[in-house]
Amino acid sequence: MPENLRAIRLRVGRNVRRLRRLRAFTQERLAEHVGNTWKHIGQVERGEVNVGLDILSKIADALSIDIADLFAELSRRRREKGSLYLITERELSQIEDAVRNVRATAKPPARTTN
Repeated sequence: MPENLRAIRLRVGRNVRRLRRLRAFTQERLAEHVGNTWKHIGQVERGEVNVGLDILSKIADALSIDIADLFAELSRRRREKGSLYLITERELSQIEDAVRNVRATAKPPARTTN
């Protein structure tokens, strides 16, 4: 297999593993969402199989990401800056609701008189 194809498989596999772990999914749980086996998910993560777009699309849906994220190469600078966290739209909505509630209940600072 040409090296550039192997490199793409490895990059996709690393991204699947990284994003799966960020979601706190096991290989088994991801496989259930995808309709596949945990063994196949492991093979994808290790870059051992030529996985099709249909499966990659299902993996992306299960992880609530864009399929392009599976092909992205994290820059060294981005990796050094810190961790990447993924949140779903539902989680973002919950965070926004919490911030609104805090702002609504926050007391304005007391005025001082001279």
